[in-house]
Amino acid sequence: MPRHVWTKVLRAFVALSLVLGASCAHLPAPRRGAEPSSGKSVGRPGCGPPISYQVFKRDAFGVDWSKVAGLLAYNAKGGDLAYHIYTVKPDGSNPAQLGLASASFPQRSTGTPVWSPSGQFIAFVAEKAAHPGNSVGATPGWGSYSDLWVAKADGSQAWQLTDVPTDKDHGTIIPEFSPDGRLLEWTERTKVPKALKPDRFAGFWAIKVANFDVSQEGIPSLSNVRAVSPTDDAFNETGGFSADSSSLVFTSDFETHNFWSNQIYRYDLNSGAITRLTRGGSYNEHPRYTPDGQVLWMTNADNPSHGTDWWTMDSDGSHPQRLSDFNADDNAKVIGRKTVYATVVQTANWSPDNSYFFGDVETNLLTSDSVIVRTALTCRGS
Repeated sequence: MPRHVWTKVLRAFVALSLVLGASCAHLPAPRRGAEPSSGKSVGRPGCGPPISYQVFKRDAFGVDWSKVAGLLAYNAKGGDLAYHIYTVKPDGSNPAQLGLASASFPQRSTGTPVWSPSGQFIAFVAEKAAHPGNSVGATPGWGSYSDLWVAKADGSQAWQLTDVPTDKDHGTIIPEFSPDGRLLEWTERTKVPKALKPDRFAGFWAIKVANFDVSQEGIPSLSNVRAVSPTDDAFNETGGFSADSSSLVFTSDFETHNFWSNQIYRYDLNSGAITRLTRGGSYNEHPRYTPDGQVLWMTNADNPSHGTDWWTMDSDGSHPQRLSDFNADDNAKVIGRKTVYATVVQTANWSPDNSYFFGDVETNLLTSDSVIVRTALTCRGS
């Protein structure tokens, strides 16, 4: 989705419907995006929609920005057609493949990298060295035959953190560090998808949280691994942590029992209380907190094309506001086809002054083409 699982199941849905009846390019000129009337500020006071955007990286997604390291990490296909993790400076210079010369770094598909707050580590998902079938299901965000890993920031050494069973029911997607660096969350599949069942269209998934420990020798490991998702027989998917690391937001269909009407929830890590933040029958996924404490997520609400856009809301679910409008008129032509799918905006991907951010947008469901966009808010006086 995140594209992640969203991409995989939408591709399956499109295929079923038919049966049934990263290169470093120059940035194009900024393109005006959403044009809703100005509303609640986003990012910083006085800033909000409409947005403008430009393509930062084509054929890439899963972007995460470490201010400490001064680098963005993302995944893209390499010359071997497997996905690999790359780093690049925010201005697009010095792209490099992570772990290329490391014997301990997994060399099959890797992706969805996230930096630790210290900038010392990158957590990611990696395809098992051996498993039945081909590597398509191990595409980052799909999760088949994949485990949770962590590496040094320079990729020189990597450690495997989990080892799920090597069968079609299991897999791993979407790690996230807490802002204080104490916790690491991720999502594990427990049952394979069944495309003809709305309540199991994307399979069943469990959200896991663990303490992220680093020994005196600098070796990372996990302890106190626990599931925090509301139930095992539902689609549950990690989102992001709050700034104080006390809560997280996530996606689930445990109440609707229909993948196509996933909702956004907040989970309190201290009390275990779950609060529903979205309502209605729209598709909702990939919530992350903004630096000012709002929640930014993707939804197909009010989109006749069924593409997705970014919206924001307060942390209690109030004041929902459209942020992007990629799927209206010709807004998306600069990044792909008319219908596109705005997906993940990590909290870390906001600029230091909170006036712009990097995010993922999928442009073609059938080919999984995606771009990373640099998106600027409109700020009064700028």
